[in-house]
Amino acid sequence: MKNKTASYPVFFLVLCFSPAIQLKGQTNEAVHVEYSIRTPIPRRILNLDFSGTEYYVSVQGNDQNPGTKKEPFRHIQKCADIAQPGDICFVREGIYRETVIPKNGGGRVDPILYVAYPGEKVTISGTEPITGEWSVYKGSIYQTKVNLDCNQLFVDGKMMIEARWPNMRFEELWERSLWAKSGIKSVYGKMVDPELAKTDIDWTGAIATLNVCHQYLTWTRKVNKHSKGSDTFEYNRDLGSLEDLMSVPAAWQDDYYYLSGKLEALDIPTEWFYDTQTHILYLWTPDGKSPAAHTIEVKVRDKAFEVNNLDKIHLIGFNFFAATFQFENTVKSVVDDCHLLFPTYARELNDPSARSNSTRITNMSGSFNIIRNTTVGYTPLSGLVMTGPYNTLENNLVHDVCWNGSLSYPAIRMSGGDKPGNEWAPTIIKGNTVYNAGSAGISFDDQAYIVEYNYIHHIGMMSDDVSAIYTGGFSIAGTTVRYNWVHDLHPVIGKKINIGHGIRADDQARSISVHHNVIWDVGCDGIHIKGEYNKVYNNTIFNSKPEFRYANSILMDTEPEPEKPFAMTIPLLNEQNAQSLVFNNVVGIIRAEYRTDIPFINRSNVFHNLLDYTPELRDPENFDFRPQDGSKLIDGGIAMPGLTDTFEGEAPDIGAYEHGGINWRPGYQAQTARFYRKD
Repeated sequence: MKNKTASYPVFFLVLCFSPAIQLKGQTNEAVHVEYSIRTPIPRRILNLDFSGTEYYVSVQGNDQNPGTKKEPFRHIQKCADIAQPGDICFVREGIYRETVIPKNGGGRVDPILYVAYPGEKVTISGTEPITGEWSVYKGSIYQTKVNLDCNQLFVDGKMMIEARWPNMRFEELWERSLWAKSGIKSVYGKMVDPELAKTDIDWTGAIATLNVCHQYLTWTRKVNKHSKGSDTFEYNRDLGSLEDLMSVPAAWQDDYYYLSGKLEALDIPTEWFYDTQTHILYLWTPDGKSPAAHTIEVKVRDKAFEVNNLDKIHLIGFNFFAATFQFENTVKSVVDDCHLLFPTYARELNDPSARSNSTRITNMSGSFNIIRNTTVGYTPLSGLVMTGPYNTLENNLVHDVCWNGSLSYPAIRMSGGDKPGNEWAPTIIKGNTVYNAGSAGISFDDQAYIVEYNYIHHIGMMSDDVSAIYTGGFSIAGTTVRYNWVHDLHPVIGKKINIGHGIRADDQARSISVHHNVIWDVGCDGIHIKGEYNKVYNNTIFNSKPEFRYANSILMDTEPEPEKPFAMTIPLLNEQNAQSLVFNNVVGIIRAEYRTDIPFINRSNVFHNLLDYTPELRDPENFDFRPQDGSKLIDGGIAMPGLTDTFEGEAPDIGAYEHGGINWRPGYQAQTARFYRKD
């Protein structure tokens, strides 16, 4: 019989950016950031068939022109003011410093297309250059008067770090050791750290970035009280969701934080500080020379392309620098082949309950929308966010996001919304690659999804108790998570090993299917499923280090569902997963309770699994997870009607791959074909 996966598209791993990252499954070396960013100009085959007028925009144009190829407009906004359904706006090569807000949307049939001219690099930038006179402040620190709000600064296209303590260069973004640590006398609202006294700075009024208590959320708070030479500072006791742990001393004594917002902290190259009272910008360039010898830019616009309550807007082939796109309440809109660097930024974080800095997210809300073939890199917030039913997120690359490690900002976040009429279509998260994220990889809720062929690794770099793929709640019933790779979710900080789950369906999950996934080298459970009526089958979980006690595991919670404020809308179960099915998996252990070895076996709904910490796989070092010749995985599974209908041999193999089947690969595939247009 033919292997089931043969009918699915095959994606091959291609990284278009180039951080120095170790991909081998047997290692977990530190991940560093490099500046050698290689963003390809997209060359994907596109049929740009349109029925209306063809407009052109050029940096050499004039908005008084008719917008033809020979006499183009100067600004994209000019085209956005007049474009009608069926029209296309070609934008020629160059840097455009504007926020484009279309006036009209597409019609019943025809969209409005905004397209970077084939073969040309078009960048919409959120920055403005600093052109004033620079003078020496002291040493290698220069100063200039700036009449702009400076929140993010670039030198020759490279991001600089706002003066902070402890010091950190941008390429050390994922070095957790460069955060300060709380001392044993720390409590809720008061940070105690002996190293703080050595800074010889009065930090009163500074910004404290706090990854505290449970450490899966991060806050920014003003330093209310500190004095030079003191090892203690105070901040507001208003971290709402942590109130129940305020009287637990141990919860506040192993935390991480850093301080910013003081000129005195500017003491190494690549740091800067902006005085909001005097409007003076201070900068120590990477080479220590005058900023006049460099291109200095500051971010002044959050949005490069903003769509509000308009449908069928297609955005194709653009680069974004220090600005992003945002679509609100749109239907059948498309973002395709776009590349975003430093798209969003925030010096201070909203409280976790706010979920996002609403004006600073790369977002598309509405229904039947698509984001595909798009790359997003370098933001302290989320990478891509889609809200609403029936959307598709396909073949995207998201990396180096959520620097501050808060679960409020997963690399990819999908959520539901009101369903339009009686229409139905699946919500798809497919073929994406996510790596280097401070918190969760892909988070989704509120509706049913198909989550398939995604490649997720090096997640939870700045937080604790997070998952590569995370969901939960009864509203996800009908969701399928399949054909994904997950690895490296356990950053080791000192002697502490942070918890990282591979695939997790949290409180009150119902009717989720998790199958044909490969998970290795994580810090806690490979798969953790709560709730009831779930199916977990044909997964491969292996190669987590011995110190990660429960890492090579499937955890099917059996304890009563807990009473939580958000979990009271349906009756709570006295026993979880009594009707769930677990079969055809190769895994070290299948457990029934969190933090215990109580097995989830010897049950009628658990069968044909192989408990093996070192399964006989063909070549896992080179990502070939098919069974070896003669392996007991071959034909060791059981056929289940409607679930394992196609397979090789006499019975399904145990695990995610068939011995004689295709060696499928998940993840983002760079576009290398060429543009063309039908006339």
